[in-house]
Amino acid sequence: MDEGVVIEAVKPLMSQLAVRIVNHVRSQTMPAGAHLAEQGLADAFHVSRGPVREALTILEREGIVLFHPNRGFFLTRPAAEIPAPDISAPVSTEEDMYYRFAEDRIRGKLHGHTSEAELMSRYGISRVKLMKILIRMSQEGWVERRPGHGWNFLPVLDTVEALDKSYRFRILVEPAALLEPSYRVDPVVFARLREEQESLLASPINERLPFTMFETGVRFHEQIVSCSENPFFLDAVRHINRLRRLIEYRVPVDQARLNRYREHLEIIALLEQGQQSTASALLRDHLDRSRVKKTVGDPE
Repeated sequence: MDEGVVIEAVKPLMSQLAVRIVNHVRSQTMPAGAHLAEQGLADAFHVSRGPVREALTILEREGIVLFHPNRGFFLTRPAAEIPAPDISAPVSTEEDMYYRFAEDRIRGKLHGHTSEAELMSRYGISRVKLMKILIRMSQEGWVERRPGHGWNFLPVLDTVEALDKSYRFRILVEPAALLEPSYRVDPVVFARLREEQESLLASPINERLPFTMFETGVRFHEQIVSCSENPFFLDAVRHINRLRRLIEYRVPVDQARLNRYREHLEIIALLEQGQQSTASALLRDHLDRSRVKKTVGDPE
């Protein structure tokens, strides 16, 4: 019997929108590989592109869509093979369990290799739910399947000193990417980035916000670096982001930290105006202020 698609979300609104997108895809009998245009969905459901992006990210975690940088979201299978959404199941169970895994990993309670049976016993979770969480963690780069049997937990940053060093590295790399002679602004990508920053700045501060902030920040930094058209810069930034993901989840959110995302909007505007040097300098200061705030705790 088909268990259906269990839609998980941080916000109920995003869960509902994800369900509506699945129903829309099914009604249109879209083929595998079909492009789900964010603006088209936003127009169809009378919302901005920010909520659509968050809903599509939920569907990406469910394996229904796949995100390709600079291209967007695409169906991973024909619409006819996507079961009807099941919104009756609690949406917080798997999300809360994921956060528990993340906390245990950063505290050193999860390390080395383990088996699915061990994790099921330890956390009192079914194999179906465990596999969804493991796949998500694998996609995020902090666990990998062992050849043949079991899983390995990969290295992550787990100390303030390591986080400080990661920021010092980023301060060298990211601003330099903006000065590459091959740098080209992608208007579509930049419009999406602007909407995401504005949507985040309008979000209430709650216990889930650190996770949303991290994902939004990662997309911003990786996308502006990718426009350098130098893949070595992007590879370096992606590697650091994978390592710092879990420790960043634990950094508390206050209004001052949230307001720093306004600098993302300033950097976007400067790059669109062709002021790469000014944007690079602002990005360097932005990263250094974040480093100090997160590792030293000095007021801004």
